[in-house]
Amino acid sequence: MTPTNLFNRYLWLLEQLSPNRRLTKEEIDRLWEISTLNKSGEKVIPRRTFARMRDAIEELFGIRIACDRSANVYYIADNLEEQTRNVRKFLLSAFSVNHLLRENRNLMPRILMDNVSVGGNTFLEDITAAMRDNRRIAITYQSFEMQKSREFEVCPYALRYANHRWYLLAKADFHTTLRLYALDRMSSVAATNKTFSLPKDFDASDYFSRFFGAMITDAGVETIRLKANDFRTPYLRSLPLHHSQKEIRPGEFELRLVPTPDFLQALRSIGPDIEITHPKWLREQFRNEARTLMKRYDGKELP
Repeated sequence: MTPTNLFNRYLWLLEQLSPNRRLTKEEIDRLWEISTLNKSGEKVIPRRTFARMRDAIEELFGIRIACDRSANVYYIADNLEEQTRNVRKFLLSAFSVNHLLRENRNLMPRILMDNVSVGGNTFLEDITAAMRDNRRIAITYQSFEMQKSREFEVCPYALRYANHRWYLLAKADFHTTLRLYALDRMSSVAATNKTFSLPKDFDASDYFSRFFGAMITDAGVETIRLKANDFRTPYLRSLPLHHSQKEIRPGEFELRLVPTPDFLQALRSIGPDIEITHPKWLREQFRNEARTLMKRYDGKELP
């Protein structure tokens, strides 16, 4: 059996046991019998083969398929930290989609995706290697606001993926606070012989938990409340704007985060489907923006 076929089998088994499914070996065999991957028409997955699949999945993905002997069911033992779990979900989702498309090549003209690219992949390997060894890196960087590129050294703290781009959270000597650097704005990355000490109390997940996406500021966390109309409410329920979001009353949502510009832009993109009710300063800001738009479209104010 080719490595690709084996790999696809591993993904298939993970898909059957996710999310939070508990299956007996007999139930797994019945699903395998009707799977498109089962080219030879096997009625069951041999016990030894099944054991090797479980071992390979743990080695490749760090995912342990455990067995509850009292009920004779198999399940994914998930004792990972939340951030590790999110990374794993991201990777497995990418692998699963790739597998799905390969198995349905004839449907490719009917499966459409946005034509977007992932920015900054080029230097991921160099940066992760430097992070592993706590080495400073020299980068040549030019943000969209800079007239020309600049070369300087940073201490790489963490990587973040947001809005189809990779970002590096790092500390430069000429800044007192951490900054985000987009990898696709880097033209070179090189590890140095200098090392740095990551603060013992630094937690990347905790650091980013108060932000919306790819913008960070020194501002504090605020409570944001908004009302959604009947059309938008189920969308916000199914895909929250932020992990802190909770529905305090039907159609009324509360979030705790730093109101960064990218978060405010996300609210603007929803348009009249929501109303900001708190804090007062944000409600006033959106009201003034609405008035400006009204004047502009009434021809009373130039853009």
